[in-house]
Amino acid sequence: MKLFFICPIPVEFNSCREILRLRDTSPLMGCKTGRCVIGNSEIIAIESGPAKARAASATAAGCIHYCPDLVIDSGTCAGIEPGAIVGQIIVSECCYEYDISGNGFPAKSIPEMKLPSGFNILSSSIRESLQRDAVLKGRSSGFSVRVGTQACGEYLIGSLSMREALFSLFHVSGSNWETAGVFIAALKNNIPPISIRVVSDLGNENTLRDFRKNVKRKSKDLYRYIQLLIETGWFSRFIEAWMRIDKKAISKLSSYVLP
Repeated sequence: MKLFFICPIPVEFNSCREILRLRDTSPLMGCKTGRCVIGNSEIIAIESGPAKARAASATAAGCIHYCPDLVIDSGTCAGIEPGAIVGQIIVSECCYEYDISGNGFPAKSIPEMKLPSGFNILSSSIRESLQRDAVLKGRSSGFSVRVGTQACGEYLIGSLSMREALFSLFHVSGSNWETAGVFIAALKNNIPPISIRVVSDLGNENTLRDFRKNVKRKSKDLYRYIQLLIETGWFSRFIEAWMRIDKKAISKLSSYVLP
């Protein structure tokens, strides 16, 4: 089983490398990479750089070079939904690429904005079982985990009015700059993507201050949680379920990215 983690910025990649004990490997397209083996899982991580273009480029290159079984979008995000707390881990069902309307911050949702994760292709019973297990495993080890959705766009969500507008449109749990790029590149390569991110700030007037204060510590918490999922076989269960899906359905993953 081969897991490919996208870590956008240095502090996130370094936290992944430290917690999962990755050894440095040859750069891919100029991006730092690391690798290790945990049980039956080969772990590969790449420091993609921030924002969608860099994330998509690194993901596409990794899909071709490493041929992973699963692509995991990881890192930090702003908490968007009411009641969000710093340190909450969000396992996302889908992503909304909200900044593709061409008219600035969106006034409405359009179908092209929604990108599915690998969860959406699984049967409802298997999906629910995996999601419940992800939450319970985290809870039993002291992590606050919820199943939700991510918004992705290259705007700094730095005011309560922006945060409320984003939530009213998409009812997302978090928001970041990279998930859509990761999902598009993985789906185009017929490889399932998922997103697991940790809240570092609350998308308000203190966003930058809180991000700088929390990013290192919360990134380490995120990869400790991911390490728990690896070691307890959660990712193995996901991929085993994926392998049972009809191959024709898998070959049509790219069609989920509307032209």
